Amino acid sequence: MDVGQKPSYEPVVIRAGMNMLLDIYELVHMTIKDIYTKYYSDKAVEFFLEFHSKENIANDISKGNVYAVSFKQNVIGTGTLDGDHIKRVFVLPRFQGQGIGTLIMDFLEAEIIKSHGAAWLESSFPAGQFYHHRGYITKGYGEYPLENDKVLAYAIMCRKKFPIDPHEYNAPSQLVRREMELQGIDLDELRKVFPKRLYLLADSLYDTMLAKNAGTLTYHVGGEVYVMDHDRSVGFVKGEMCSPGIATQAEDLIAAGAKELIHVGFAGGYSGISIGDVVITDGAFNDTAVAGLYGCQEEIVRSTKELTDLLCREMAAKGIAYRRGCHRTTDAGYVQPCWSAKYYEDKGALCVEMEGAGLFAVAKFRSCRAAGIYVISDSGSGDDWNLGWGEKVLEASINKVINAITNNG
Repeated sequence: MDVGQKPSYEPVVIRAGMNMLLDIYELVHMTIKDIYTKYYSDKAVEFFLEFHSKENIANDISKGNVYAVSFKQNVIGTGTLDGDHIKRVFVLPRFQGQGIGTLIMDFLEAEIIKSHGAAWLESSFPAGQFYHHRGYITKGYGEYPLENDKVLAYAIMCRKKFPIDPHEYNAPSQLVRREMELQGIDLDELRKVFPKRLYLLADSLYDTMLAKNAGTLTYHVGGEVYVMDHDRSVGFVKGEMCSPGIATQAEDLIAAGAKELIHVGFAGGYSGISIGDVVITDGAFNDTAVAGLYGCQEEIVRSTKELTDLLCREMAAKGIAYRRGCHRTTDAGYVQPCWSAKYYEDKGALCVEMEGAGLFAVAKFRSCRAAGIYVISDSGSGDDWNLGWGEKVLEASINKVINAITNNG
């Protein structure tokens, strides 16, 4: 196979037997000589070669702790388990960058979390970035003594957050089913008629909607759900505050049958964003705990692009000017030091609020579409922060957005 050529069929992870000892030994030593010499001194490379001796590998194989990635009856990768520790993860140089390392790590971590709460490893310098991108956090450093008073430093890393299968976490559906039963409603029948699009409205946005008598209170699940008079596939509910609240609410609404959740809330505008501006978000810079618990490790938890594009077209058709870009979601509404705001402003965040990341994380987890529209209620930076409550420009924006939602704009 040519260097860099992708496998033509799927490699598999198998438990290594003694018949693979020589293949694994040669794989490990070939990789060390090819990669480690770019980062370490000759003495350090010698240490790694001795540490991964044929005897040590054989000892681990005899315990049933060694696994190999087999491709076309050849060993192209390996990894070793020792309780909650991952050791000796190597991929042949010509197969690196093709997902083989990810394959073996996924397998080893899945084995670990069957009986342990976290995965630990000691990382060499070349592998540090790979482990970091998998969610490993450096917990400390260790040293191996070398000759001439030299030491070889390594990072001690831990991962305690792993991908979770939404099908295994079906408590929302069970609880909503029971809640509906108590109301005399069959959940399966409810899902056939429940509004597919729901607007989760904050505070006075919700009050303004109620004042327009645009919908009828129809369901009690995830709050009081109103069905729009002009379109029964659309509804609205008062959105819960903060990411944990709206995440729980989203779980209930999705379990009831919602397919699109649109958060319409208030936000504080960063530099260049004025009171009354409307922001349609592409995603939230995540400054919360909830998103991580749902497996979102990226810095930005994205809204659903197709739904966001649709909202932009709908708002434009109603003549509503808007700004589009990412924003920040934080769990601490009153703790926003200048340096923190500056970080997100420099990243391009248009505004800050407290729910978006939680909603988008749950929607991604449950394969639901989600988006966010934010009316800027206050803006500024540092001590120069302006509150817009009571200003006509804010009230005008609220009415424009609500009219667009109710099809009255």
